[in-house]
Amino acid sequence: MRRRWFVGQGLAASAAVLGWGHLRSRPDGSSAAGGPPADGPQSLVIGAGLAGLACAQRLIAAGHAVVVLEARQRLGGRIWTDRRQGWPIELGASWLHGLETNPLVDLVERQLKLPLLPTDDSSRITIGPDGQPWTAGRSEGADAWLAAAMARAQADGRADQPLRQLLPAQLSGDQRFLLIADVEHELGADLDAIAADAPGGDGQELLGGDALVPAGLDRLVAHLAQGVDIRLGQQVSQINNRADGVTVTTAGGQVFQAQRLCCTVPLGVLQRGAIRFDPPLPAAKAQAIAQLGMGVLDKIVLVFGERFWGPQTWIRNDSAEPGLWAEWVDLTPLIGRPALMGFNAASQARQMARRSDDGIVASALGQLRRCYPQATIGAPLQVWLTRWGDDPFAFGSYSYPAVGPVPATALRQELGRRWQSLVLAGEAASTAFPATMQGAYLSGREAAERLLA
Repeated sequence: MRRRWFVGQGLAASAAVLGWGHLRSRPDGSSAAGGPPADGPQSLVIGAGLAGLACAQRLIAAGHAVVVLEARQRLGGRIWTDRRQGWPIELGASWLHGLETNPLVDLVERQLKLPLLPTDDSSRITIGPDGQPWTAGRSEGADAWLAAAMARAQADGRADQPLRQLLPAQLSGDQRFLLIADVEHELGADLDAIAADAPGGDGQELLGGDALVPAGLDRLVAHLAQGVDIRLGQQVSQINNRADGVTVTTAGGQVFQAQRLCCTVPLGVLQRGAIRFDPPLPAAKAQAIAQLGMGVLDKIVLVFGERFWGPQTWIRNDSAEPGLWAEWVDLTPLIGRPALMGFNAASQARQMARRSDDGIVASALGQLRRCYPQATIGAPLQVWLTRWGDDPFAFGSYSYPAVGPVPATALRQELGRRWQSLVLAGEAASTAFPATMQGAYLSGREAAERLLA
C-alpha cells in the first residue's frame, strides 16, 4: 500500500528555536548577477522551488532570458534547510522517494557528489497505550489487515466516496492507529477527506526505497539556482494573459512582462485566490484546483543532551490520544547529535498549530515521557517546530486526492489553446509523482517543454 513513505516531510511554514528567539525565512539564496535584457525577459517563472528552478534551467538552456519571481526571502519553497545551529535541519521536504527512478538522485549523488542516507523503516518500535511495545506478531497482523483494506479500497472505491466509508464501522485500536500512521500521515489528510480510490495517493508507484540527504537539500536548491535571475520578496497578486504575452503584477506594485509564464505557486495559494487571473482560469481548471486536497504534516525537531531512546530509528506512538505525535524519527545518524523529529498530520496538526510554542513542546515531551517512563527526559537543547498550514506562501504541505467528482489528474491537463503562453507546474500538477520532490522537479521540466513548443 505504501506508494510513498512520508511524502515531503514537514514542509515547514514557520520554525522556532525556543529560548533562542524565532527563526524566520531568510534570504539564504542570492540571485545571479545581472538582469533581463532591456526589452524584458522572454519568460517569467513564479516560484523558486524545485518546479520553478527546473523550469527556469530548461528555458535558459534553450536560450531564453528568464526571470524568476519568488515571494519568500529565500529559495527552495517547500524545501527549507536551516543551518543556524551549525548543522542542517530540514524544516521542509526531507526524503527522496523512489530512488530507482528519481532524477534527483542523479543530481544529488552524481553531480553534487553528496551521499544519501537510506531510511530503514523496518527498524521501528510501536509503543501501545499500555506503554508496552507491540510484538512482531501484532505488528505483522496489523500490517496485513491494513494492506488488505487498502487493496479493497483501491479496487472498489470511487473518487467521490470518502475512504472512511469503505472501512469497518468498528475498528480495533491497532487498526485505528495504523490508519493514522500509514494513511493520514502519508497524505496529510483525515480519512473522511481522502478519495476512496486512492488511499495511498495517486500517480506512479515509487520504487527503490527512500533516503535522506545529510548534507542538506539546500545544496540541491543552490545547484539548480545557479545562473538564474531570481527576484526575492516578489509576491505576485495578478496575472494577465493576452494574445501578445503575459503581464504580472506584484503586491508591491511592480509589473513584469514576458512572452511566456510558468506559475508554480503551491496548490494552497491557488485555492485561497491569492493570485487573480485575468481572464479567469477555465472553469474545469478552477474546479480541479478547488477540489484537489492540500494536506498538512507538521513536525517538531528536538535536540537533547543525551540519548534516552532505544536502537530503533522509527518510534511509533500508539497513545490513548489517537494521532498525537504518532511517529518519531531518530535524527542522530543524520546530524550527529541526539535528536528526534516528531509528526502530527491532518486535523491533529491543525489543532496543534493553534497552541503556543511552549504548549506544543510540552505536548511532544509528554508523549515521549509516556513512551519512555523510566528515562529522565529533560528540556531539549534546541527546538524547531512548524505550522505549515498557516504559511501564507503555501497554506499546506502537499497535495492529496480529495473526495469529489473531478479526478485529481484534472489539474495536470493543459489549459488549452487560449492559454498557450501560460502553464501551471508544481508537485500538485505532476502527472507521475504528485506530492513529491521529483514530481515538482519533473513538472517544471515538462512545463518548460510546453512553453518551448
